[in-house]
Amino acid sequence: MYERLLVALDGSPAAERVLEHAEALATAFGSQITLLRATLSPEMVLAQTSAGDANVGQIAPTLDPDPVLEADHQTASEYLSGVAQRLRQTGSLTVNVESPEGPANTVIVERAAAMNASLILMTTHGRSGLGRMVFGSTADSVLRHATCPVLLVRIHDERPS
Repeated sequence: MYERLLVALDGSPAAERVLEHAEALATAFGSQITLLRATLSPEMVLAQTSAGDANVGQIAPTLDPDPVLEADHQTASEYLSGVAQRLRQTGSLTVNVESPEGPANTVIVERAAAMNASLILMTTHGRSGLGRMVFGSTADSVLRHATCPVLLVRIHDERPS
């Protein structure tokens, strides 16, 4: 039933709360797990650097996005390899890793379709109203555009009392 699980991560401990669900499903159904973390694209780097330019009308200096992209890919690769290794140690799980470039919501939906994922697993803050409007919602976008079922694990911000 759940042959291929796509687990979307962003490098945060909060996002990793979905892993126990992925592990349980993979163990029960003999699923293959693909861990995915979207990485920056050249367009994203250039858009971020030019968005903060206060000198309107002046030509911004040319930025070489390669060092930023390489660092992001390296960080994603090391992170995903570590998570995959932890999952593999818990049993006989088959775990792959991917770190494609692009906006997370787009990358998750596209990769799920391309790999014919049976289920996408990810966490969500469950924001609504103004919070969703201001911060956007990757989970909401994935839920609306995915061609396969999506399991959302709601997490709550742990704030000190």
